[in-house]
Amino acid sequence: MKVEEKKKFLIVGGGLAGITLSHLLLQRNQQVTLIDDGLNASTKIAAGMVNPIVFRRTTLSWRATEFLTYSWDFYKSLEKQLNTSFAEPLLIKRIFPSVNEKEEWQKKQLLPAYQNHLVNIESVNKEQNFGIVRSGYFVHAEKFYIENQRHFEKRGILIKETFDDNFFSALESTYRGIKYDHIVFCCGYRVSETPYFEDCQVKPTKGQTLVIKHHELPETASLHLKCFVFPMGNKTFRIGATYEWENSTLNPTQEARNTLLDHLHHITKTPPEIISQPVGIRPTTMDRRPVLGSHATYKNVHIFNGLGAKGYLLAPKMAQEMVEYLLDNTPIPKDYNLIRYQSAV
Repeated sequence: MKVEEKKKFLIVGGGLAGITLSHLLLQRNQQVTLIDDGLNASTKIAAGMVNPIVFRRTTLSWRATEFLTYSWDFYKSLEKQLNTSFAEPLLIKRIFPSVNEKEEWQKKQLLPAYQNHLVNIESVNKEQNFGIVRSGYFVHAEKFYIENQRHFEKRGILIKETFDDNFFSALESTYRGIKYDHIVFCCGYRVSETPYFEDCQVKPTKGQTLVIKHHELPETASLHLKCFVFPMGNKTFRIGATYEWENSTLNPTQEARNTLLDHLHHITKTPPEIISQPVGIRPTTMDRRPVLGSHATYKNVHIFNGLGAKGYLLAPKMAQEMVEYLLDNTPIPKDYNLIRYQSAV
């Protein structure tokens, strides 16, 4: 049996990307140090829904079936390791806004690629005005973040501080005088705070949601029409989400609140009781693909970013591919490799 060569990794950013990457590196017997300042406005704010279907076109999202299987197994394995629970199955209902979409759904549900994802409408009620996604699930985002931070801190891996570029040498691969074999920036929407990936087109996309009380909405499924209505238990729901491009402000706005309430009105006419208005920032790219790869000059400096709105679906498998790239020299395909930006300059 081959003994894995142990290398020293510095992971900058302890959100979803940094957490999944750290776990998979540790599984490969690598030495990991994780830096995180706790100022997370993405991983722990997210609704955490994992949905393989793009509703407007009734299509499977990119590599959805592959990602679903891998991510679910990853989260359930992590639950056992951390002795906790944060991932649960979720029934997702798409309320059809038009006859055309319903007809498209009926066509797709018969195709082999969709049969594990879409419930056949006729098997429930051929007159129904909604479709059901059977393969979705959700991750309790805040609990996921907190439990992993606690786990890494207990293992002595986590350093709670803001990364300080004054103590970093990309040329020598050192931070605070300690030399690392690899430094991976997993900074999400805060990637602009590091000077090493200025050509990386990860943009902050603000998303505002509402937490409401409502006594008429069903609590057995997540509803989708103009917005999502995600059941949180005890007649509490999360409503979302806005997409505010290239906006990294964390203040909730009345405009967003009005927009979400207007969208909710398409699902229920009864006004809700508003409890709070969480704000998050997604790290997104124009081509909706993650960004993995190495700096053009500093070969030991890398990036793992751009997980976007489907981060909880993409992160585990993308982290595995990042690990295979770093340890096994497995190439990263160009459509989500950093070089797609470097070659465009």
